[in-house]
Amino acid sequence: MDLYPEERQKEIIDNFMKLLVEADNFPRENNPNAYKQFWTGLRLEGSNLLGLTNHLSEQLRRQDGN
Repeated sequence: MDLYPEERQKEIIDNFMKLLVEADNFPRENNPNAYKQFWTGLRLEGSNLLGLTNHLSEQLRRQDGN
């Protein structure tokens, strides 16, 4: 079973990019302390991205024979 099929890889990357765009466009002048939604999102999407990165690194090591 592949934990990260191509569709899931794209979903993780797209979700992370969307979160970064939302955080970048967040109107800080309204409430500069209202970053909780982004912190919560980064904890979820960041861990997904880290898992995918580790998976892809392992795939590269296997291809190199290490």
